[in-house]
Amino acid sequence: MSFSAEKAAQSRVVMLCGSEPLLVRRALGELLEAVHPDEFDLESMEGAGDPTQWLASAGTAPFMGERRVVVVRNLLRCDAEPDLGGLPDSALLVLVADEETGDDARQSRLKTIRGRWEKVCKAAGGLVAAFDSDPQSLQAAIKAEMSRLGLIITPKAAELFAEMTGGSLSRVLEESEKLALFVGAGAQVREADVKAVVVASREWSVFRLVDATLLGRVGEALRHLRYLVGSSTSAEDAALRNILPNMTRNLRLLWQARLCVEAGTWPNKAPAEVLAMFPEKPNLAKEPEYRQRSMMTLARKATLPTIAHQFSLLSDADARLKGLLPGYSGMETLEELVLEMSASLND
Repeated sequence: MSFSAEKAAQSRVVMLCGSEPLLVRRALGELLEAVHPDEFDLESMEGAGDPTQWLASAGTAPFMGERRVVVVRNLLRCDAEPDLGGLPDSALLVLVADEETGDDARQSRLKTIRGRWEKVCKAAGGLVAAFDSDPQSLQAAIKAEMSRLGLIITPKAAELFAEMTGGSLSRVLEESEKLALFVGAGAQVREADVKAVVVASREWSVFRLVDATLLGRVGEALRHLRYLVGSSTSAEDAALRNILPNMTRNLRLLWQARLCVEAGTWPNKAPAEVLAMFPEKPNLAKEPEYRQRSMMTLARKATLPTIAHQFSLLSDADARLKGLLPGYSGMETLEELVLEMSASLND
């Protein structure tokens, strides 16, 4: 979104949120620079605290300047819904919904809390600035950032950059400086440069794991698996928190792609009767173009019964890791999963 620090500074309550943590942090810095509070009139608090304390501090008369600024970080750790109205003109309460980690269940709960805080802020006449990812415009943003750094990036390299950063503009901006240093001023950025420099997101690594598994590239799949696990002692935790959920998500996208293959259509151009079979999340029709293309390529060799069997293998691996079925160590269970999934598609 377009953010004006000067406009935000005119409010008594400002909420900064979204899935792009770097943009949220930048907005906070710009807002504080616009207000420029004296150190005696600036206080930082944690979202896990008591909201009445935030309001009491923000409502205190400024000591040295014109505004009393209270910044609340990690807002989503507070599940309360206070009334933010009634603050004096001298007050500026800045609520920052910092990035929080956690599984799908926790992320869903945090999303609900964020929605409630947005309503609370707007009810008090405050400004809500949301910085959310927009995968559809990411490649254009990558080209613009490369141009700002004096570089030219090939279309294939821009697509790979978008994939490896998990569709996050924040990650793109963080990795671009390293890329610029690597290739040098005025150079053209190619796919090999991106692979050499950019630190891949775990989402991309899981996708490459699934991709290699379904294409029968077992050696490559096992390399991605070992990268994701990190060490044998953390195999169970990595599997349950990251690998299996993301593999499940990729398989859900894969069966949607298979429906499109059988209907002779493309995900974002599919007729209503095909789209009606897609779940709300993840929905392949709403995925970036590069993800749709990758899934359609995989789907051409995977029938629906085969994909159903893949889900069964994932379920069994999950049960073994949780001790519900006889199994081996965490790493051995994951390696067996990769081998069985690959064999079932490539017999």
